[in-house]
Amino acid sequence: MRLELVVKFFKRQYRRVLIYTLFAALFVTSLMIGAVTDVNFESLFRGDELMWSIMIHSRLPRTLAVVLAASGLSVAGLIMQAISRNKFMSPSTSGTTNAASLGMLIAYIALGTSPAIIQTIFAFVFALISTLLFTSVINKLKIREVVYIPLIGMMYGGLISAISTAIAYRYEAMQILNSFGLGSFARVGNFSVIYIITVPLFLSVLFSTKFSIIGMGEDFSKNLGVNYNKVVFFGLTLIALVSASSFVAVGGLPFIGLIIPNMTTSFYGDNLKRSIVDIMLFGADFVLICDIISRLVIFPFEISVSLTISVVGGIIFMIYLIRGIRHGKTKTR
Repeated sequence: MRLELVVKFFKRQYRRVLIYTLFAALFVTSLMIGAVTDVNFESLFRGDELMWSIMIHSRLPRTLAVVLAASGLSVAGLIMQAISRNKFMSPSTSGTTNAASLGMLIAYIALGTSPAIIQTIFAFVFALISTLLFTSVINKLKIREVVYIPLIGMMYGGLISAISTAIAYRYEAMQILNSFGLGSFARVGNFSVIYIITVPLFLSVLFSTKFSIIGMGEDFSKNLGVNYNKVVFFGLTLIALVSASSFVAVGGLPFIGLIIPNMTTSFYGDNLKRSIVDIMLFGADFVLICDIISRLVIFPFEISVSLTISVVGGIIFMIYLIRGIRHGKTKTR
């Protein structure tokens, strides 16, 4: 009888079990990969102080940064899609990430080399203002074709990037600006601000039901007693905080907030409360795989993880975009 119950549970939850198992395996694999190949289970069990030092001060912070950045951006994309009711919205397709980069540039020009927390504050303020502006403009335009909104967002992000380039060129900071956008988990000194993401992740889980409700529309939310405008502002604040802290810590990580929510909600539907933890781990699985590939391609050196994510994520995004266009044409007919 117990065996039958276990089999039934596995049949219902096999996707979740797979995601969790894959996460555990990738987490351990990430800890074991590095230029110092002597870090392994044998040396750790033997109590080698040098190996334990490398593990605690290098490998573990890096892997935790991967998990937090991926989880945060995945949830940020999910909340943005719920707020905009558009499956193609994310921090990278709405100018939020570009605004965070502009904020970091302004912090560098105004204050010079400043602590990571100061850069995060500047990036957060610019990201929040930019996201609020873009969201208000899109709501006023009332565009029916959902595929046009991310395209407008990319144009908007391109405009912000052009402004950043002009400012950087004026103040001879082009090299600094280019370094901001390079996604890499080799920035050991900046990982402290990545732990800020734990706060919006906790709040996202806590308010997941309200984010699901506002995804139904303003009138539906008001009928259920939810203050639509306050929840939207709160959600955009969480998105800006995640985008800013992850950008300062590891640079730009494209497509995560776009493709991970789409892939996960295709399994679990649009119920945020039910799927939000799975989205975190699925996003972590995706980025861990890309990071491991980036570290092994030219081992013992590594390529930028943003390059690997761009290649894989770009292909997946094009598939979803084409599906969205075809679905729109089918509806029109």
